[in-house]
Amino acid sequence: MKIKTKLTKLGRDPKKQKGFVNPGIYKGSTMIFNSFKDYLNDIKNDDDRKTLYGINKNPFYEQLEEVITKLYKAKDTVIAPSGLAALIIPFFTFLKKNDEVLIIDTVYSPTRTFCNNILKNYGVKIKYFHPINNINNFEKLINKKTKLIYLESPGTATFEIVDIPFITKIAKRKKIPTVLDNTWASPLYCDPIRLGINVIIDAGTKYINGHSDVLIGFVTSDKKYAKEIRITTKTLGLCPGSEEVYLALRGIPTLNLRMKEIEKNALKMAKILKTHKLVSEVYHPALPHTENHKIWKRDFNGSTGLFAFTLKKRFSNNSIEKFYKQLRIFKLGYSWGGFESLITFPPLDKRIYKDKLPGNLIRIYCGLEDSDDQIKDVTNALKILK
Repeated sequence: MKIKTKLTKLGRDPKKQKGFVNPGIYKGSTMIFNSFKDYLNDIKNDDDRKTLYGINKNPFYEQLEEVITKLYKAKDTVIAPSGLAALIIPFFTFLKKNDEVLIIDTVYSPTRTFCNNILKNYGVKIKYFHPINNINNFEKLINKKTKLIYLESPGTATFEIVDIPFITKIAKRKKIPTVLDNTWASPLYCDPIRLGINVIIDAGTKYINGHSDVLIGFVTSDKKYAKEIRITTKTLGLCPGSEEVYLALRGIPTLNLRMKEIEKNALKMAKILKTHKLVSEVYHPALPHTENHKIWKRDFNGSTGLFAFTLKKRFSNNSIEKFYKQLRIFKLGYSWGGFESLITFPPLDKRIYKDKLPGNLIRIYCGLEDSDDQIKDVTNALKILK
């Protein structure tokens, strides 16, 4: 079956759902054993965290885990109550005191906050690296204490593409697990396992759900690390709510349709902005002029709705506020991946490698509104800036 058909079938079995197209919701903590023998056998599973308890064996959760695992062509998936909860799991799985982790410097800001404010207090050394500059010397960053490599491609806010296979080849030779935050691309537009990644983070809050009414995250693993990831997740007691799982499953059948429309809208907007007299640069990896575009074209099957651009000069917050107030479609708000278009003005001051930008950085998320309306909204608002 092709992907459009798979998305309408995965995680759903009307024969097991009493004829209903969508699965029912299982709520609860306690699960009843069929026999005393089953109970004794279950006790043996304690270290594997597969015991018969709501947090581990909810059949409804297992349906969503199976869907995400199949979409990513992986071994296993565990669900977390948010994307942020999902991304901390590999750090707790693979790192201990005196270990070192290599992290791409263009990482999602809350990931950096977790590492700098919490992880380092456990005696873990955090080393950031630029996604492009001097990447050929990446192997020199690795030492005997390096126990994890954490990637995100494209990077947050400035959307740099990193050469994932180049890094994973080195990591496999050094026997270091690799993690990729793949939320931007989703399982439709990037196949991290094929690129050599061991563990995938996907904030299902975004595209998987698609309606901005859920907080949920996924950690998907290859065969080598699946058991370790599951043990850590269940030992930490991380699990989502039943309603969130249902809504994430609801978003799956329309994922391809939404992504195609969002991709088209964002590309159209990016191309218009590239020619605008006030715009210095557009950071959208699908545009041929962007750095590492050839790598994006090699490793990705498409692009999505989130990108950024910089202005030719730096405007004051008062001027940027006037620009924002002119907008009617694009709303100021965090997150993305839903049907509504959003805009933010991300700061880059916490990065180790300071890329000099000529003017203000503006992040755009193009949702499902009419593309012409989106473009008109932004270009009209830009007229306020002089």
